[in-house]
Amino acid sequence: MRNRMITSAALALGLAFAPGLAAQAPAGHPHTGLEGRTLHHGDRVWFSGQRSIGADEVIEGDVVVANGSLTVSGEIHGDAVVGAGNLVLERGAVVYGDAVVTGGTLVNNGGSVLGKVQQGTPRSRSVGATQAIHMRRGWLGALGEGWAGLVRTLSLGLVLGGLGLALTFYGRSYLEQASDVVRRAPLAAGGIGLAANVLALPAFLAGIAALALTIIGIPLLLVFVPLFWTVLCALAGVGILAVAHALGERTAERSGSYEPIHRNAYSYLVTGLVVLLAPLLVSNVLMMTPFIGWVGGLVGLLAGMLLWLAASVGAGAVLIVAVRAWRERSYRRGWDGMDDLGTGSAHTA
Repeated sequence: MRNRMITSAALALGLAFAPGLAAQAPAGHPHTGLEGRTLHHGDRVWFSGQRSIGADEVIEGDVVVANGSLTVSGEIHGDAVVGAGNLVLERGAVVYGDAVVTGGTLVNNGGSVLGKVQQGTPRSRSVGATQAIHMRRGWLGALGEGWAGLVRTLSLGLVLGGLGLALTFYGRSYLEQASDVVRRAPLAAGGIGLAANVLALPAFLAGIAALALTIIGIPLLLVFVPLFWTVLCALAGVGILAVAHALGERTAERSGSYEPIHRNAYSYLVTGLVVLLAPLLVSNVLMMTPFIGWVGGLVGLLAGMLLWLAASVGAGAVLIVAVRAWRERSYRRGWDGMDDLGTGSAHTA
């Protein structure tokens, strides 16, 4: 669509409650034939009723009637979308964009449509890309988008929850160590996580180039390509769980339930995941609310950035713990080797 989401929602709200607030077109407007006509800037969105565009009106935008009919006698410099009703074009009416009628018929009494004409119920025909874009502008489309986002968010929560339960059961000590790093050194973990974000693509390309140069490495590309991104996604997921565990611990401390008898890694994970995913849930609900869907989009953007930041910081903490564990194992092997050497020397003596 041509207009931005924020502008469309704000103008639609004003036009729905006060359609008489539209200003008169100034003299010398580049549109032709505006003498004696009123030019309305922005989209018009109605949810129900018998709506009309008068012969003296020019709409600079789209016109949507979700549940009702629309009669056009003037001009629409955009698309005309009607659901559960008829679209009537009187003599001299012009629709410069597409005319979409999903629940009724198009009655042409002498008007013209310069774009595409689509009519019929959604069940009786396949929904093309153009209609899908138009339906998103209506209330029903926003409702469906919000529900789809809600399902995606809940699915993400279930996947992370299942991964967290398995990680807590089989590797609780590593998860707690990563959580401690998040709480004690978030800047260091965040720096390492951001570096991993930057170096991921160059490392992937370098790996492909290295394998492609050898005959043996070419078949390994079939394993390397999916394995690389699987490991990267797993690292991000574990990082989110580490941050969730840290948030859960912090919440328990603030609520006064952090005594040793009440400490529970599972409850920390659940609490932290709820905190991290709550903005996404709020965004999905707002997307289903009329006229303020753009607020949901803004909240969703901020929620996505929050998850990315959590994944980056948590991934950095996981890498710090992994390097620390590798160093400890190397140190122990060195001491074991020295012990074996000393024992052998003693026996020789």
